[in-house]
Amino acid sequence: MTPKMKLELRRSEVRKRLAAIAALEGDEFTDEVREEVGKLRGELETLEERAQALILSGDDDAKPETRQTGDGERDGEARERAELRSKVKLGGYVAAAIEGRAAGGAESEYNSALGIGADRFPLELLAPAEDRATTDTDTQTTPRRWLDRLFAETAAMRLGITFESVPEGVSSFPLTTAGASFAMKERGAAAADAAWTIGVVEAKPKRATVRAVFSIEDAARLPGLEDSLTRDARKAMTEGVDRAIFVGADAGSADTADITGLQTATITEATITQTNKVKGPETLAEFAGMVDGTGAMNFADLRVVTSVGAWRLWESTVINSAADNMTLAAFLRAAGLSWSSRDGIDTNTANGDFGAFVGKSRGIAGAGVAAVRESGMLIRDPYTDAAKGEVALTLVYLWDLVLPRTASFQRVKFVT
Repeated sequence: MTPKMKLELRRSEVRKRLAAIAALEGDEFTDEVREEVGKLRGELETLEERAQALILSGDDDAKPETRQTGDGERDGEARERAELRSKVKLGGYVAAAIEGRAAGGAESEYNSALGIGADRFPLELLAPAEDRATTDTDTQTTPRRWLDRLFAETAAMRLGITFESVPEGVSSFPLTTAGASFAMKERGAAAADAAWTIGVVEAKPKRATVRAVFSIEDAARLPGLEDSLTRDARKAMTEGVDRAIFVGADAGSADTADITGLQTATITEATITQTNKVKGPETLAEFAGMVDGTGAMNFADLRVVTSVGAWRLWESTVINSAADNMTLAAFLRAAGLSWSSRDGIDTNTANGDFGAFVGKSRGIAGAGVAAVRESGMLIRDPYTDAAKGEVALTLVYLWDLVLPRTASFQRVKFVT
């Protein structure tokens, strides 16, 4: 289907719906219907402008959209969406929400291309722009998904958590947890029946929010706030999700379960005593015990994220003679262990601090999944601080953390 054909189809659908609404009488014409009429008329105006642009451009409307092959596969629809993405602004959605209306113009078109409602906010706008060429000859680079770009700098992604964009409703993540073992059989001998165990973990939507307060003056200068709005909203969302993956979070509703983070999830826990946590061989032995020859074949296969307290301890503790002056961190690195650190992931107790979380990199894809809905809602509150001329906007989005394969993760805890 060509772009023009798709445009004409949608324009026909909008006109048909407007005609059906026009036939309504009396009480049938509710406030909701009036609001829908406004949105449809705005969309129709946009569709008319796009149709005129196609005619003036002289594009061959009989030419079907083409699909490339290779690692950089991008079809015509994807290129069209990328072009739309370059035109939309976060400020456009914010301004519309402040004014209590659905986004229009390029933002409305973009939502339509994504298949989400006009009143929704596409979370992929918070992801950094993709640093790659988008020409027809670009077939060597696989584009990164928006969630991969959005959470690229997080500790959770370094640990090996997979971020997935999921549709409305409950999402299921199946996993084969047990299966047949290999065995050679002599001629004429029958193979034993294979007992496969299939596990399914469900990701149920749980609410998270990012709140911002705008003054009337802020609303007037939204175009100049675009970069800071995007940066700060991205930071607030990724920081909240990343931290919850480690320590969990209240789901924000009595009707939904909490997010169970790696701090309390049922995963294998290694312990290091307060005495041994400043000793190189004893600390190294706990990490060596995580190398199982399957999920991790050596230290390089361990993805380690430590608490800041553990990082400081390792970097500042000298474990041998003053002449050598070797720190615990240097000893561990010399053995082949590497790590990064994150604040706020320990238990903040004197003797129960978590030292580190570990992901075993072999086969880790899908072992832990952060399932994020692709769109959220900007909820407007012009009443709470109306006397100050302020409007509060709350970005509400839904996500969940599931661990289909807990054996891929472990944690280290300091104990008495």
